[in-house]
Amino acid sequence: MGCCSPDREILVEVKRLVVDGTTCERCGDAWNAAIRAVRSLEGELAGAGMSVRLVERPLPPERIDESNSVLVDGRPVEEWLAGEVTVGVSECPTCSEIVGEPACCRTYEVGGEPVDALDAEAIARAIRQAAAIPEPASPSALRVLIVTTPECG
Repeated sequence: MGCCSPDREILVEVKRLVVDGTTCERCGDAWNAAIRAVRSLEGELAGAGMSVRLVERPLPPERIDESNSVLVDGRPVEEWLAGEVTVGVSECPTCSEIVGEPACCRTYEVGGEPVDALDAEAIARAIRQAAAIPEPASPSALRVLIVTTPECG
């Protein structure tokens, strides 16, 4: 690539039910989380010679089983975070309202906690794995040593 172009692009795709411009609440939450995740990592990825592209993949009602999913470089987030994120399905009131009949869509468990949509933190962790960038140290893992000398006093 050229001198000013990133060496690698990470593709983040959000599949979501869209009917007449309306999406379900879970899918909307996943889209907004993906936007926050991408924005939070843009500088870090640019520093590593990478960029990230976020793409919406609208789905018709007949593909509702794929909705509320996020892929990073073609792999679902739950594959990147295997053992930490699992997929489920439950009835979705807003999907039901949009399609005009009872409907179910994807849900998740993140760290053992049930959630309706992936959050920005989980999506960002998957992007970091795809980019082979280590997780930043948590504040609780940091140790600070303060040394004072008489000259400081």
